[in-house]
Amino acid sequence: MNENKTGKYFKYAIGEILLVVIGILIALQINNWNQQRIENKKEHAILLRLTKEFKSNRKQLFEKIESRNDIIKKSNRLLTFFTNPENVQRDSILYYLGSIVPTTFDPIQNDLVKSGNIEILKSEELKQLLINWSTDVIQLNEIEQMFLRYYETTYTSYIIEIGLQRDLSHSFWQKASSSLLEIKEVSSPIPGNSKINTISKDQLLSNSKLEGIIAWSLSLNTFNNLEGQTLMKRIDYILEVLDSEIEK
Repeated sequence: MNENKTGKYFKYAIGEILLVVIGILIALQINNWNQQRIENKKEHAILLRLTKEFKSNRKQLFEKIESRNDIIKKSNRLLTFFTNPENVQRDSILYYLGSIVPTTFDPIQNDLVKSGNIEILKSEELKQLLINWSTDVIQLNEIEQMFLRYYETTYTSYIIEIGLQRDLSHSFWQKASSSLLEIKEVSSPIPGNSKINTISKDQLLSNSKLEGIIAWSLSLNTFNNLEGQTLMKRIDYILEVLDSEIEK
């Protein structure tokens, strides 16, 4: 009888242990489900934030490309003045010269890579795109800095040297309203073109150094836009991948 009772107790104990183990496994599974749900929620929020950021970056990059297209267009126009100076007005030359102003891309940069939160993302392709993104932006910024340095050290200094800074400042304010964050009418602080400077239209259009400066400004901005258009394609692809991940 004692042996029979011991066997029953042994079976009962094993059953109790199995029930405890099963309970623990179920609790662990529920915890995993909850953890996965929390991570999915975090990932979804990150994907939405990234989509918003890259749409904003795309809009800004488009505006920068358009600004450079305007510089390219007006630089081309100036070079045609040198080739065909007939019927060219001095004020037109000043207007186009004053339109050559650097523009740089300053995107929203997320901190996913530095913070380690990038590991929340399931898509390995998206992770790699985001890791490469910073490098792509740096490459464009380096090229933009080439023109910015050239503008500061060569373009502007030569305009000052030949005494056109007041005239160009006056010309700048004629179109300044379109460059403001909030488009509005503004009055020019420069009362008008200089009466002291006597450099004529013919002198401007026979100045080979000025012609070369304009030509190099055209080249640098064209190169910038080629890189900008490549970066635009990268943004478009990142947005496609983000949309695909959000829909999952």
